[in-house]
Amino acid sequence: MKSLDFFFAARPLLHLPIWSIYLVSLHYHNQLSREGFDWRDLVMMSGISLLFAGASYLNQVYDFESDRLNNKLGFLQRGLLTSKQLLNGFVIVSVAGMTLTPFFSWLVFFLFAQLLLLVLAYSLPPLRLKDRPVGGLLANAWAFGFLIPVSVMPHMTIHNAGLLGWNTPFYFFFAVGATYALTTIPDRAGDAAVGKRTLAVVLGVTGTMTVAIVLFLLATMTALGPGQLFLFFVAAGAAGLVCGATLLRTESSVRLAAKLPLFVLTLAAGYWYPIYLAFVVALLAATRAYYRRRFQASYPELS
Repeated sequence: MKSLDFFFAARPLLHLPIWSIYLVSLHYHNQLSREGFDWRDLVMMSGISLLFAGASYLNQVYDFESDRLNNKLGFLQRGLLTSKQLLNGFVIVSVAGMTLTPFFSWLVFFLFAQLLLLVLAYSLPPLRLKDRPVGGLLANAWAFGFLIPVSVMPHMTIHNAGLLGWNTPFYFFFAVGATYALTTIPDRAGDAAVGKRTLAVVLGVTGTMTVAIVLFLLATMTALGPGQLFLFFVAAGAAGLVCGATLLRTESSVRLAAKLPLFVLTLAAGYWYPIYLAFVVALLAATRAYYRRRFQASYPELS
């Protein structure tokens, strides 16, 4: 059971945005390169997930108190794992992720090194970017919005036509930043109680939603090129959802605005890569069964 605890402590459902962004970016890149999904993409996604698993382990150690105040299902709070075990897990998965870079190029090593440095700066003092309004937003937007789409081109050079004509990394930079801003709203009370200065703590609900709307609108502007109508409508629809949430001012409307665009991206990725959709369904079922047995709780809520 301990191995399952480690697996689910890596928060596999929170890897869905990474996988979906990668696959959607891959789809648009393949329209230019006329390539397809192969074993290298699977290795790349695995390496990124290993680094993100390390981030999840580290985050739980250094966010113990705020997670408790925000009533999050915690592996440390329930005594299923210890801080030492999670820190050891961070080292193991981080090293494992970095060792996959020789399959690709020095560019991928550079991208992965950036991800690893951001993981450390995000949770560890003195920077703790996750507790800073601008630092937290930029770290998420750069790591998951920009670096993940760029990683679908492991041998890209400055002379690569895709670099000059492909806006997907910039699109996701803005879209991920907007989504991150929304996720700080439900946790603002617990974060403020432990002295964190997240975007929602500093700007309040209305200010944070305004930032999200602006970022989603910037994302729509990067998707105005030919063949990117889907991305345009996702960002435009997300901006509309945030406007509605601003008027309703309910937590459920904020969560919907943050989650629905990701759900749509996941469906699109599953449409273009059907095996991914089957994997997501299996992961959801396994996660629900695990949390029901281990925590006596329904997670994720499907309603």
